[in-house]
Amino acid sequence: MPRDWSPAGLLHWRWPTARSLLPVFVGGAIVVGALLRFGWLSDMEYKGDERWSFDRSQRVGSAEPWPALGMPSSVGLCNPGLSVWVFVVLARIFGAHHPVALDRAVVACDVSAFVLLFAFVVRGMPSHEGEPWLWGLALAAVNPIAVLLERKIWAQSVLPIFCAAFLIGWLRRDRWWGALSWGVVGALLGQIHMGGFFFAAGFVVWELCAGRFRTDRRKSTRWVPWLAGTTLGVVPFVPWLGYALRAHHRAAMFAWSEIESLRFYRLWLSDTFGLGLDYSLGGQYLDFLRYPIFGSGDTYPALYLQGLSFSVGVYVAASAGGRLWACRGRWRQAPSVLRTASEAAFTGGAALVGYGLLLTATGLYVWRHYLIVTFPLEWTTLACVALASVRRPRRWLAALWTAQLALSLTFLGYIHEHHGAVQGDYGRAFQWQ
Repeated sequence: MPRDWSPAGLLHWRWPTARSLLPVFVGGAIVVGALLRFGWLSDMEYKGDERWSFDRSQRVGSAEPWPALGMPSSVGLCNPGLSVWVFVVLARIFGAHHPVALDRAVVACDVSAFVLLFAFVVRGMPSHEGEPWLWGLALAAVNPIAVLLERKIWAQSVLPIFCAAFLIGWLRRDRWWGALSWGVVGALLGQIHMGGFFFAAGFVVWELCAGRFRTDRRKSTRWVPWLAGTTLGVVPFVPWLGYALRAHHRAAMFAWSEIESLRFYRLWLSDTFGLGLDYSLGGQYLDFLRYPIFGSGDTYPALYLQGLSFSVGVYVAASAGGRLWACRGRWRQAPSVLRTASEAAFTGGAALVGYGLLLTATGLYVWRHYLIVTFPLEWTTLACVALASVRRPRRWLAALWTAQLALSLTFLGYIHEHHGAVQGDYGRAFQWQ
């Protein structure tokens, strides 16, 4: 604050700009995101997968031995054992002997991921590099799909804290400790959920193919520490490999239709725009759009919030498309774009192109929860596009943040009032079972 409180002194003092206040806003957004995740936690989903994970967390190490395999996956293979071990460890650390207590531990890990990345960006990045990351964290904190998926006793729901460690290592891959941690955590991601293997591999392929176009001021990746870290991280994975070689014939089959559908990219966009709650609500989605009820019940508040969120997202995408088309004469100079791209944009490319193409090329059905491992790059990439393409981008990002916060509050209120969504994937909320 100014030392001279006279009118002249106040006129000459430079008041904080929107950019300088951004860390304060994002810190508050993370607090809001924590409240969304911890609030009404007894209304959590609790079906077969969640019950199975909780039971294992209580029995492994006492009534059951430590397993080499985890829960069966959607492709027909059991996940590696680490997908179970994380819940056993969380139950021991937090003394969680009740499903809600274990879910609270999962949420605590997810909130810690936000805090860890926030601290790293604020302390370790210049403001012009850190702004897309901060906006990405703010949007991820209140996005309804993120809130939905990070409140579950589910292996995928514990990924964000590992993703934060992975990204910090990746962003410091020019140092031995960063490359080492990038390798270790990258090997562990796939052992929690198998989509993590494609995510980690996508970053390696992206760095090998696109990283060579980076400017000389960017130091090269320390590949020897990365290899050492990867080797260390795959040690718990060895027992699963033998199982996979014996059971590979039971896995889901390749389908060209899944490649043609580009489902990964459609899910990426719908997550970013705050759409996709029909994935959880099923037959109750249209009823949700009428919520909260005011007067006659024909005002459809949630529908307008969805429309606002979608409209902002489409405007940002259209602005980016228009700018890209205006520069079509320079498309052949694509390597120059990689050479000067911000680290946030380059990292978003690793997820969007590297992970997206590898996962799409498998020909397997891509479920929405496969994108949890990209935390928070869906929203960081949106922020990069908006900041580069839209006039007054911070106003549009703030509008999107507000709409998605209201959507998340509406969704949680609907679940609480209706005791879950029995006509959808959500099912009956835990406390009402």
